[in-house]
Amino acid sequence: MKKITLLLILCILTDLTMKGQLLYSDDFSTYSVGNLEGQNGWVVSLKSADANGSSPLVVDEQISYSNYIHSGQGKVVRYVTEGVDGSNSRISAKSWGNAITSGSLYVGFMVRFVNATQSNTSGGRDFFGATFNNSGGTTLRGRIFLRKGTAANTIQLCITKNSTPSGTGTYWSGDLSINDTHFLVVKYTIVGTANSKESDDTYRLYIDPIIGSNEASATIFTDVFDATTVADGSGLNNFCLREKGDDMKISGIRVATTWEDVVKASPSSLIQLSAPTVGTPTNVTDNGFTAHWTPVDNATGYDVKVYLGANLINTINVSGQSTSSVEITGLMSGMTYTYQVVAKGDGTTYGDSDPSASSSEITTLDPYATDAIYTDFNDGSWGEIASSTPSSGSYPSYSVNGFDMTAATLCVGSMRGIKGESHTNRIAIDKLAYGGKVALPTVNALKQIEIHATAGTAGNGFQLKEFNPSTNSWSTIGSTYVYDANSKAAGTDSIYIISLDRISPTKLRIDNPTNGAIYIWQIITRNTNPALLAKPVVSYASNVTSSGATANWTPVENATGYKIYVYQGSTLIEGAPFSVSGQTINSFDIMNLATSTTYSYKVQAIGDGDINYSDSFLSSAIEFTTLVTGIDNLKNNPNITVVNKKIICPETGDMRIFNMQGGLIESVKNVKTVQTDLPSGIYIVKFSNQNGETKIQKIAIQ
Repeated sequence: MKKITLLLILCILTDLTMKGQLLYSDDFSTYSVGNLEGQNGWVVSLKSADANGSSPLVVDEQISYSNYIHSGQGKVVRYVTEGVDGSNSRISAKSWGNAITSGSLYVGFMVRFVNATQSNTSGGRDFFGATFNNSGGTTLRGRIFLRKGTAANTIQLCITKNSTPSGTGTYWSGDLSINDTHFLVVKYTIVGTANSKESDDTYRLYIDPIIGSNEASATIFTDVFDATTVADGSGLNNFCLREKGDDMKISGIRVATTWEDVVKASPSSLIQLSAPTVGTPTNVTDNGFTAHWTPVDNATGYDVKVYLGANLINTINVSGQSTSSVEITGLMSGMTYTYQVVAKGDGTTYGDSDPSASSSEITTLDPYATDAIYTDFNDGSWGEIASSTPSSGSYPSYSVNGFDMTAATLCVGSMRGIKGESHTNRIAIDKLAYGGKVALPTVNALKQIEIHATAGTAGNGFQLKEFNPSTNSWSTIGSTYVYDANSKAAGTDSIYIISLDRISPTKLRIDNPTNGAIYIWQIITRNTNPALLAKPVVSYASNVTSSGATANWTPVENATGYKIYVYQGSTLIEGAPFSVSGQTINSFDIMNLATSTTYSYKVQAIGDGDINYSDSFLSSAIEFTTLVTGIDNLKNNPNITVVNKKIICPETGDMRIFNMQGGLIESVKNVKTVQTDLPSGIYIVKFSNQNGETKIQKIAIQ
């Protein structure tokens, strides 16, 4: 029984002028069982008339052809006949990239015809075609037609330009039995150039060639199968499977520019090459090294397999029998790798070798490895800082100070920190759709990481990930750390303190899992896991004078001292923050202030240098106003009166009421009167009208 095969693809991943190039191979082993469409770039036709029925199915089944390299491997694609018949069809298309515009293309594959119930005995039904620059398969060329044979359970085939075969003479006269696996090779040759639209391109169909034989000795259909009237089109760029009611299975597709690369024998029928002997790696850098090996007789090239632990992370293909080294790049810094080398046979006489023994371990350099990370993006060591955040999708990727930026960049920005810090630059990380992330330098050990972050939108956040050498992947630590909306409203950063326990070098990465920008203001790692001190509880200022006041707070357990941040508006005054030592200290005299001026203060509890306790967040703010010089001589202003504890002003404005120590008691805006419930005594009122004019005076509450 003669075996036959059909065509399947026209691929392009490279220009056909490249000799000896395997362009594509597929035994569907990596596909999931189920619909073909939607996997690995397969789509349904853009033409509605060719979108009937259901997608072809990937089935966990194997078909075999003697000595073929894909025999008995992978899975099959099976046509689904439901919903399609001679008048309806479904085209499933696959594009392979740049159009093929010159030279010859060989396509080989296995096919088993299960039935041909829909194909008649004259024109037949086509089941394959190539297309020109159209992934949807709306214009077919080189169509393969199937019809019933003259005997029962047989079929006949032909190849055409783009139309139904014209009578029985265009079909090969031989009957081909169904339920046998056939191997077909289709050769498409572009004569001249594709854009010339010359009608001299040819299709040739080879029937069941002997695996490992040369092209000249293979059986070819008669000249009626040379499609001498096929116009070139503008270049072949995809192929299509067409269902019209006939059932068949297809697998083991190979596309190449040479016969030898398509009609390739399985390793079991070849003379196996000896395994190379690996040498000592050289030229180790932070992202790679040079691999060495001893050349093997009759090899056509080598596969260099790079491992991180037990995980294969990359295979580098090199050509030439005498080649004995290759530069490996793109590795992670500070990681330990090995490699093996496989000698490649010609697939006709010689098969690939077993992998070599593993090389000695190679640990890539990491000049930025550190005991701890303490970032200050304003220290001048980060190169050029962008003046504004890039538009989404245009963020750069680069490395600086051991930080690997992917769709991320340093840019100008200002933010107040809830630990008292003041940020002037930040790392901006683009949204998830563009893969925004930042990998940190290797940290030799750590117990804790502190990240100061904000988001473009409150509620967005970041993910912290750690590289796992055993799986060659990044694992998420915790869930997404969400930016606090309250912090955003207050114009401050959010701080995330994450406890870890790593006694050996580790690499961390910050990812943006959201649809908005994420901003990183500071990153700190620690080799201890200190507890965060409670923030102090502050109380009203006392001893307020025209040039100072006393800040007061409740002492914090385990504090070693305190920092007092004094602000005029949102600006720290000169000399602030002020530091005092001692856990029990509960006050600080603020001096050299301007008269009749409003200030505020916050207090921070200081730890023991991150051994057991880290510095607290800042307390809430307490506001006070220094007195005017000679306040005792202030006279009651007849324009501001007090009646039954109600303070009455002559016009609408903002009013603040202080005790005689300068402590703020009440603050109201846009009022003319304020009903108080104050105890009897002397108070100070600061009143500002809508023109910004301000008066400060004493009042008496009876």
